[in-house]
Amino acid sequence: MSKTSARLAGKVAIVTGATIGMGRETAIALCAAGATVIATGRNETEGAVTAGLLEQTGGQGIYRKQDITDESGWQSLISDVEATYGGLDILVNNAAMFFVKPLLETSFEDLDAIYKVNMEGTFLGMKYAMAAMDRRGAGSIINVSSLLGIRGFPGGSAYCATKGAVTQMSLAAALEGAADGRNIRVNVIHPGVFWTKMVIEAMGDADEVKQFLADETPLGRTGNPDEIAQAIVYLASDEARLVTGSEMTIDGGRGAR
Repeated sequence: MSKTSARLAGKVAIVTGATIGMGRETAIALCAAGATVIATGRNETEGAVTAGLLEQTGGQGIYRKQDITDESGWQSLISDVEATYGGLDILVNNAAMFFVKPLLETSFEDLDAIYKVNMEGTFLGMKYAMAAMDRRGAGSIINVSSLLGIRGFPGGSAYCATKGAVTQMSLAAALEGAADGRNIRVNVIHPGVFWTKMVIEAMGDADEVKQFLADETPLGRTGNPDEIAQAIVYLASDEARLVTGSEMTIDGGRGAR
């Protein structure tokens, strides 16, 4: 029996970084809401897992290998999506790189690598998706920034810089997407601490680390990836048709301090 709803019926979505964590949960949630989902990422083994989970929703979804820093790859992806599905309605720029390292220990190579993924990858996605959405006549772009895109964090200079850039780029793009009768909405999400593989790889899997992060959160726990996914479904849907240029912070109250 199909588990899908009609909330995003007829919509075509690309979700980057959909092989793990928030990206995978977002792809599943969009597919369950009726969208046709192209889930992308570099890890083909995990991508196959995502594809299987999309199938279980009863909806339509596939995995496609992608390096978001490759401009020609973006051009090819968008072209193929338009040719196969008739257009693109939703882009979720979720793929990201994360590390914690003191500023004096951060090399230029470290900064360059994280900038290419977090900022340039998001830029390329928006650029080619907006062109496709112009051809479609409307669209919704959701960029996943971070609470650290609006707050500082010790050891997060490089990451904070890239996510801050994503935030401001999103706001500028929202104004362009709304200009001259265009109907391309651009919104940005600021997740707080979510216990995902990316965070574990950077900070460790010790129980005391997880407990510390929970204790530092006013609501007393870290987030679940599905909580981001459901917010993205809302921003992608017609329920958010007047929402653009917004920043949605989902952090259990961490940023309120």
